[in-house]
Amino acid sequence: MKKLVLFDFDGTVADNSEGIYNCIKYALEKKGKESLPPEILRKFIGPSLFDSFMWHCTDSEAEANELVELYRERYASVGSTEVIIFDGMRELLERLRREGIKTAVCSSKPYDFVRKIAKEQGLEELFDGFFCPGFGSHVSDKSGLALEAVDFFKVKKEEAVLVGDTKFDLAAARDAGIECVGVLYGFSEEGELDTADYIAPQVKDIYPALFGEKE
Repeated sequence: MKKLVLFDFDGTVADNSEGIYNCIKYALEKKGKESLPPEILRKFIGPSLFDSFMWHCTDSEAEANELVELYRERYASVGSTEVIIFDGMRELLERLRREGIKTAVCSSKPYDFVRKIAKEQGLEELFDGFFCPGFGSHVSDKSGLALEAVDFFKVKKEEAVLVGDTKFDLAAARDAGIECVGVLYGFSEEGELDTADYIAPQVKDIYPALFGEKE
């Protein structure tokens, strides 16, 4: 029986791709760099921003840090409002809370941004915790964050599960020694989540996947 459900944020709880893409474009434009094609922009959802800029835009750590700061400049004022909570997510969180199951965010997105969006979208009270990197850090060991949550809530690893939409979530769950629900409505590529412990095509499929019950 699962007692703790950890949720990745971008692409799992919320579709904030518009805000993310617009902020990447803003940062690149400010630095006089070429824009990125849609298939590359999609790859920014999941990993840390610093890593993504290093992989796709520059080989300079200093420049990657500058791009991160420019991204956050727009995200703090505008980008965080360009977000849609996936249909059914609010109801899922409410149901889990009613049934006494702990829920928490486990994300590579900086803590302050996740809390801001959750509060603005009326979701803050539906999470028992937010396990995210500190605002000034580009280190995002999601497996470590997941283990931190398991320890904080004093549950066994087999009683915890990570819900996510990319291979990074799957890898984090594996490294932490917990199970993973791969959701297909987010930003994964075809086949990317095939080895997840559970597959949920839509938000409505997450609860049945975990608890073996039909809606």
